[in-house]
Order: sequence, then structure tokens, then C-alpha cells
Amino acid sequence: MGRLDDITLDELHELKEQTEEGKPRERVLAAIGRKQGAQLDTLAERHDVVEKTIRNWLDRFLFEPIEQAPYDAPRPGGPSKLESEERDQLFEQLQEPPTELGYDQQAWSPDLLLHHVKEEYDVEYSKAYTYTLLSEAGLSWRTARPRHHEADPEEEAEFKETVEKND
Repeated sequence: MGRLDDITLDELHELKEQTEEGKPRERVLAAIGRKQGAQLDTLAERHDVVEKTIRNWLDRFLFEPIEQAPYDAPRPGGPSKLESEERDQLFEQLQEPPTELGYDQQAWSPDLLLHHVKEEYDVEYSKAYTYTLLSEAGLSWRTARPRHHEADPEEEAEFKETVEKND
């Protein structure tokens, strides 16, 4: 039980009352269970995780202050390339057809979105990120089907057999 030697059961119960629901509370409950004598395999089964996860959770109480132990470190990610107002403006523009902004296309495509963001905001994104932007704007990207969904495969086969190809 070496990980929790310097922490009392009362401290853990007090921490549990202050801890938000979800993973942080699970970590405190696992520590309480271990402090009460539960085995790692029992805790792993109780919390529906593997024993290594329980060990990692308990290590937090050894290496971090008790108030911080249940919580993950912040993961802010990179700064946004568009300011909040610009992002809102872009999402408003995406609600209109591209023809309203002078483009020849009827619908937004990832390539057109990349071009528009570069021209309008001088920002470059990866093509993969355009799908995220479209999704955040409440849109989705659909591609043309290689064959019509109502096409009869037998009729297609018959057509291919009767059509002569030009050389």
C-alpha cells in the first residue's frame, strides 16, 4: 500500500466530496478502496479497467499533491489559427451557397473551403481539418456515388454486354 501511506482515509473521503463526477471521482474511489484493503484485481474489476490503470491512478497520489492527483494535466492544444469572431464569420458564410460569395460551385467542398479560408483569412489548414470545420459549422461532406443507389445490377450487366466499344 506504499502509494497511499502518507494519505489518511479521512483525507480521501473529503477529497471525494470535492471531486467532480467522472474519471477524477473514479480515481479517488479506487484510492479509498485500496486504502481499505481491496486488491488491485478487485479494484480493476470494480472500475472496469485493467490493473495497470489502477496502479497508474494510485501513483498519482504518490507523485502529485492530493488535490491535483485525481485530475489530468491540462492539454490545451495549439492556438487557434482563426480568431473567435473570424471563426463565427466563416461558419455564417458556410451556411450560404458558395455562389453567394462569387464562386462557381453550388456546394462547399474541402478544396473550395481551403481556398476560401486562404483568400479570406490568410490561414492555411490541412484538407483533413476541413472536414472538422464543415462538421462544426453543422455541414457534412458527401461525395458522388460511383453508381446510382437504385440501379439494377442485372440491367447494368446486360447493357455492358450489348454495348460495343469504340477503338
